[in-house]
Amino acid sequence: MNPLKVGLLTLAAMASVVVMSLKITQNQSGFGKHIQYQTVLTDASGIFEKTPIKVAGINAGKIKKIQLTGNKALITFEILDEIKITPSAKLKIKSVGLLGDKFIDMDLGDQSGDRLPKDSILITEDGEGIDGIAKDASAVLKDVKEITASIKEALKDDQGRNVIKEIVANMNDVTSSLKRITTSNEDKISKIVDDIEALSSQLAHETDRYQKDSFMADLAKIGPILDKVDDTVEDLKLIVADVKEGKGTVGKLLRDDAVVDQVSQTLSSVNRLVNRINNIEADIGLSTGANTLTGSDTRFDLDIYPAPERFFRLGVVTNQFGPQNETEVDTYTTVNGNETKQTVREVNKSDFKFNFQIGRRIQRWALRAGLIESTGGVGIDYFIPDFGIRTGIEMFDYQKDAGPNLRFYSEIKIWNVLFTRLAGEDLISKDGKQSATISLGLRFTDQDLAALIGIFAR
Repeated sequence: MNPLKVGLLTLAAMASVVVMSLKITQNQSGFGKHIQYQTVLTDASGIFEKTPIKVAGINAGKIKKIQLTGNKALITFEILDEIKITPSAKLKIKSVGLLGDKFIDMDLGDQSGDRLPKDSILITEDGEGIDGIAKDASAVLKDVKEITASIKEALKDDQGRNVIKEIVANMNDVTSSLKRITTSNEDKISKIVDDIEALSSQLAHETDRYQKDSFMADLAKIGPILDKVDDTVEDLKLIVADVKEGKGTVGKLLRDDAVVDQVSQTLSSVNRLVNRINNIEADIGLSTGANTLTGSDTRFDLDIYPAPERFFRLGVVTNQFGPQNETEVDTYTTVNGNETKQTVREVNKSDFKFNFQIGRRIQRWALRAGLIESTGGVGIDYFIPDFGIRTGIEMFDYQKDAGPNLRFYSEIKIWNVLFTRLAGEDLISKDGKQSATISLGLRFTDQDLAALIGIFAR
């Protein structure tokens, strides 16, 4: 692979990405003069540095720093200077969709007041979203549980016996008595029914004999309606009976405490999972440049933060620097009967190298270990986010003749997502092959990529 072609192709790709990133961020909070304010949160879960501050759904600022003050979080953020912040302005934490990232929404309030000075503290109200829904659902289930417990207590008498069971027992006694009475007087009851039927027939004939045809026609219309009403009443009786017996979802919720507890635990688990997904952050860097000894140097790194204090680094590097494999091939030639041996040394070097490291973030320091350019190594990084600077030392590639490769690097943010990278390579080399690399690159956060994907998805 020609290093010059790789470098030119990478520069073309970076230029395209720069144009797109500028298009994305031209109306975002990354440009213009800003003014700094503060707020205090009792729970800063899912809020990180660079979390956007939105006004009317449009990015107007971002969080710069999060500090722990007592048992609360002190949030320092910046807002575009063109936006007037008055004492009536309020903040509210919101989330985008069910699994979306969190952001802070600002209500500017009454604009007739005076502008708040720099570093003033604003009020933040409780947020909305999946957290609030889960809490409300849990509270509703708790109320249902208390209501069912109250109903159970109300159905007990002073001795703690179930009143419903006693009522059913009394009804059984009454029906047994009625059955005995009707059985012993069956003939008399039949005669009374016959007499009532004959009397009602005579009354109907005398009072309605002139309107018999009309009455029968109306009765024929009412009959199907009454049949449907009877069917509906029977269905309602079956549903109520199932609920009383604890059948179906509603019946179980009303009669089974274990179901209520399981639903509450499930909602809590979903809430924890959503918070864990929202807490994942990513940082992507792409740079290309040249080394003073080996030529082009192009690298891609992806840092994944499942938690603020832990991260994983994945990456690919292409350059002509590092270990190489040498093989000797013997060839024999015969000239005028004389055989000559010739040894040819072949050097095999891999252009592509891979990074896979596990790291720990401690405030502005980061410790990491794993594969550094396809060899084992360790690294220490130091971050200065206020100035967009990160610097560090890496040690890897432990060659017997030259010793380990000690690299010192520094990345400096030039503008928005554009940065430059300066590195000293093989600083303690025994064979005197110290060199330097200068590169130009782009660095994105997961929020920048979400905005880019949103543009292409339209």
